[in-house]
Amino acid sequence: MPEFDETPDRASRLPLIVVSILLLLSAVAAFMFYGNWRDTERRAQAAELASSVYEKDSFRVSNLIQKTKGDRDVVADPAYKLVVLRGSGKAAGAVGLLFYNPAARDLFLDIRRLPEAPAGKQYQLWGMGAGAPGDAGVVNTDKLNEGLLKMNPVNGATSFLLTLEQTGGAANPTTAETYLSGAL
Repeated sequence: MPEFDETPDRASRLPLIVVSILLLLSAVAAFMFYGNWRDTERRAQAAELASSVYEKDSFRVSNLIQKTKGDRDVVADPAYKLVVLRGSGKAAGAVGLLFYNPAARDLFLDIRRLPEAPAGKQYQLWGMGAGAPGDAGVVNTDKLNEGLLKMNPVNGATSFLLTLEQTGGAANPTTAETYLSGAL
Protein backbone atom coordinates (compact mmCIF):
# COMPACT_ATOMS: atom_id res chain seq x y z
CA MET A 1 0.00 0.00 0.00
CA PRO A 2 1.27 3.39 -0.85
CA GLU A 3 2.33 5.53 1.96
CA PHE A 4 0.57 8.87 2.36
CA ASP A 5 2.45 11.90 3.48
CA GLU A 6 0.33 13.51 6.19
CA THR A 7 1.97 16.93 5.96
CA PRO A 8 0.52 19.01 3.23
CA ASP A 9 2.98 20.02 0.64
CA ARG A 10 3.93 23.56 -0.09
CA ALA A 11 1.64 23.92 -3.06
CA SER A 12 -1.42 22.98 -1.10
CA ARG A 13 -0.54 25.38 1.73
CA LEU A 14 0.08 28.37 -0.54
CA PRO A 15 -3.59 29.47 -0.91
CA LEU A 16 -4.03 29.23 2.84
CA ILE A 17 -0.93 31.38 3.43
CA VAL A 18 -2.04 33.93 0.81
CA VAL A 19 -5.53 34.14 2.30
CA SER A 20 -4.04 34.53 5.82
CA ILE A 21 -1.73 37.32 4.64
CA LEU A 22 -4.60 39.06 2.83
CA LEU A 23 -6.78 38.83 5.92
CA LEU A 24 -3.97 40.26 8.06
CA LEU A 25 -3.36 43.09 5.56
CA SER A 26 -7.12 43.77 5.41
CA ALA A 27 -7.29 43.97 9.20
CA VAL A 28 -4.30 46.37 9.32
CA ALA A 29 -5.82 48.51 6.52
CA ALA A 30 -9.20 48.57 8.28
CA PHE A 31 -7.56 49.62 11.55
CA MET A 32 -5.61 52.39 9.77
CA PHE A 33 -8.74 53.51 7.91
CA TYR A 34 -10.72 53.62 11.16
CA GLY A 35 -7.96 55.67 12.85
CA ASN A 36 -7.85 58.11 9.94
CA TRP A 37 -11.64 58.34 9.87
CA ARG A 38 -11.79 59.13 13.62
CA ASP A 39 -9.02 61.73 13.24
CA THR A 40 -10.84 63.34 10.31
CA GLU A 41 -14.07 63.34 12.31
CA ARG A 42 -12.33 65.06 15.25
CA ARG A 43 -10.83 67.65 12.92
CA ALA A 44 -14.21 68.30 11.30
CA GLN A 45 -15.80 68.81 14.73
CA ALA A 46 -13.00 71.19 15.74
CA ALA A 47 -13.40 73.12 12.48
CA GLU A 48 -17.17 73.30 13.01
CA LEU A 49 -16.66 74.61 16.55
CA ALA A 50 -14.11 77.18 15.36
CA SER A 51 -16.51 78.27 12.62
CA SER A 52 -19.33 78.62 15.15
CA VAL A 53 -17.14 80.70 17.48
CA TYR A 54 -16.01 82.87 14.57
CA GLU A 55 -19.63 83.35 13.46
CA LYS A 56 -20.73 84.37 16.97
CA ASP A 57 -17.77 86.74 17.35
CA SER A 58 -18.43 88.21 13.92
CA PHE A 59 -22.09 88.75 14.80
CA ARG A 60 -21.14 90.32 18.16
CA VAL A 61 -18.61 92.67 16.51
CA SER A 62 -21.14 93.63 13.83
CA ASN A 63 -23.72 94.45 16.52
CA LEU A 64 -21.12 96.41 18.47
CA ILE A 65 -20.25 98.45 15.38
CA GLN A 66 -23.94 99.21 14.79
CA LYS A 67 -24.36 100.12 18.47
CA THR A 68 -21.33 102.40 18.33
CA LYS A 69 -22.71 104.15 15.22
CA GLY A 70 -26.06 104.64 16.98
CA ASP A 71 -24.32 105.99 20.10
CA ARG A 72 -22.29 108.39 17.96
CA ASP A 73 -25.49 109.63 16.30
CA VAL A 74 -27.06 110.35 19.73
CA VAL A 75 -23.96 112.18 21.00
CA ALA A 76 -23.72 114.28 17.82
CA ASP A 77 -27.45 115.14 17.63
CA PRO A 78 -28.02 118.73 18.88
CA ALA A 79 -31.56 117.76 20.01
CA TYR A 80 -29.97 115.81 22.88
CA LYS A 81 -29.01 117.78 25.97
CA LEU A 82 -26.02 116.53 27.94
CA VAL A 83 -26.53 116.10 31.67
CA VAL A 84 -23.49 115.24 33.76
CA LEU A 85 -24.44 113.03 36.69
CA ARG A 86 -22.05 113.34 39.62
CA GLY A 87 -21.56 110.80 42.36
CA SER A 88 -22.82 111.43 45.87
CA GLY A 89 -21.09 110.46 49.11
CA LYS A 90 -22.12 106.84 48.56
CA ALA A 91 -20.41 106.80 45.16
CA ALA A 92 -18.13 109.84 45.12
CA GLY A 93 -15.98 108.40 42.30
CA ALA A 94 -18.91 107.49 40.07
CA VAL A 95 -19.87 109.62 37.09
CA GLY A 96 -22.60 109.41 34.51
CA LEU A 97 -23.45 111.06 31.23
CA LEU A 98 -27.09 111.35 30.30
CA PHE A 99 -28.26 112.36 26.84
CA TYR A 100 -31.83 113.68 27.01
CA ASN A 101 -33.99 114.73 24.08
CA PRO A 102 -36.88 116.66 25.71
CA ALA A 103 -38.97 116.76 22.52
CA ALA A 104 -38.73 113.02 21.86
CA ARG A 105 -38.41 112.22 25.62
CA ASP A 106 -35.54 109.87 24.78
CA LEU A 107 -32.86 109.10 27.37
CA PHE A 108 -29.49 107.44 26.91
CA LEU A 109 -27.22 106.76 29.87
CA ASP A 110 -23.53 105.99 30.30
CA ILE A 111 -22.20 105.31 33.81
CA ARG A 112 -18.65 104.68 35.04
CA ARG A 113 -17.23 103.57 38.40
CA LEU A 114 -20.61 102.81 39.96
CA PRO A 115 -20.36 100.43 42.94
CA GLU A 116 -21.88 97.01 42.46
CA ALA A 117 -25.43 96.87 43.76
CA PRO A 118 -25.90 94.65 46.82
CA ALA A 119 -27.93 91.45 46.50
CA GLY A 120 -31.62 92.21 46.15
CA LYS A 121 -30.97 95.79 45.00
CA GLN A 122 -30.83 97.49 41.61
CA TYR A 123 -30.13 101.01 40.35
CA GLN A 124 -33.04 103.02 38.96
CA LEU A 125 -33.00 106.28 36.99
CA TRP A 126 -35.53 109.04 37.69
CA GLY A 127 -36.47 112.18 35.77
CA MET A 128 -37.42 114.96 38.17
CA GLY A 129 -39.54 117.94 37.12
CA ALA A 130 -42.57 119.97 38.19
CA GLY A 131 -44.82 116.90 38.52
CA ALA A 132 -44.28 113.45 39.96
CA PRO A 133 -40.89 111.78 39.44
CA GLY A 134 -40.66 109.98 36.09
CA ASP A 135 -39.43 106.40 36.22
CA ALA A 136 -36.78 106.09 33.51
CA GLY A 137 -36.22 102.41 34.29
CA VAL A 138 -33.82 100.16 36.13
CA VAL A 139 -30.19 99.97 35.04
CA ASN A 140 -28.98 96.67 33.68
CA THR A 141 -25.46 96.71 35.14
CA ASP A 142 -24.41 93.82 32.88
CA LYS A 143 -24.65 96.26 29.96
CA LEU A 144 -22.73 99.19 31.52
CA ASN A 145 -19.61 98.67 29.40
CA GLU A 146 -21.45 98.24 26.11
CA GLY A 147 -22.02 101.90 25.29
CA LEU A 148 -25.09 104.02 25.88
CA LEU A 149 -28.03 102.38 27.65
CA LYS A 150 -31.44 103.32 26.28
CA MET A 151 -33.72 104.18 29.18
CA ASN A 152 -37.48 104.70 29.38
CA PRO A 153 -38.82 108.08 28.16
CA VAL A 154 -39.75 110.76 30.71
CA ASN A 155 -41.70 114.03 30.38
CA GLY A 156 -40.53 117.48 31.43
CA ALA A 157 -37.50 116.45 33.44
CA THR A 158 -35.13 119.21 34.58
CA SER A 159 -32.93 117.01 36.77
CA PHE A 160 -32.13 113.32 37.15
CA LEU A 161 -31.36 110.94 40.02
CA LEU A 162 -29.93 107.46 40.08
CA THR A 163 -31.06 105.68 43.23
CA LEU A 164 -30.58 102.25 44.72
CA GLU A 165 -33.91 100.41 44.94
CA GLN A 166 -35.21 96.90 45.50
CA THR A 167 -34.69 94.60 42.51
CA GLY A 168 -37.37 95.33 39.94
CA GLY A 169 -37.55 99.04 40.78
CA ALA A 170 -39.77 101.25 42.91
CA ALA A 171 -42.80 103.48 42.30
CA ASN A 172 -41.02 106.51 43.82
CA PRO A 173 -37.34 107.27 44.32
CA THR A 174 -35.66 106.55 47.63
CA THR A 175 -33.80 109.87 47.71
CA ALA A 176 -31.75 108.80 50.75
CA GLU A 177 -30.24 106.18 48.43
CA THR A 178 -29.16 108.63 45.67
CA TYR A 179 -25.89 107.62 44.03
CA LEU A 180 -25.79 110.02 41.05
CA SER A 181 -27.56 113.29 40.33
CA GLY A 182 -27.45 116.10 37.80
CA ALA A 183 -29.54 118.86 36.23
CA LEU A 184 -30.06 120.36 32.77
